Amino acid sequence: MSKLLISQNLPFSQDQDKVKLMAEFCNFCADYLPIIEDFEIQVIDDRDKHGIATTAAYHIGENKCVIYAKNRAFVDVLRSIAHEMTHMMQDELGLIGERPIRDAGGYHEDQANARAGE
Repeated sequence: MSKLLISQNLPFSQDQDKVKLMAEFCNFCADYLPIIEDFEIQVIDDRDKHGIATTAAYHIGENKCVIYAKNRAFVDVLRSIAHEMTHMMQDELGLIGERPIRDAGGYHEDQANARAGE
């Protein structure tokens, strides 16, 4: 079973239309890419608490994305979800391996940026 967890401290967390849209978007991405296994998307308001230094991260081998959403536009958060779910698809296909994904440039980032833009 896939999960979408949203920090209750985020302004849109109380807007049921946006929460529903985000859930539908995650399912759309999973179908489009495609993502085969169950996954978890965490939309957070505290990077330090979740151990990420950037706006988003994919946890290799866990099918888990952590998206920092505090003070970000809703549409930008959705783009980050699509970007990190592309890394999830790459991982499921065995294209990533054990090493971290480079922050900029290279096949993995270029594909994730292109898919998120679609």
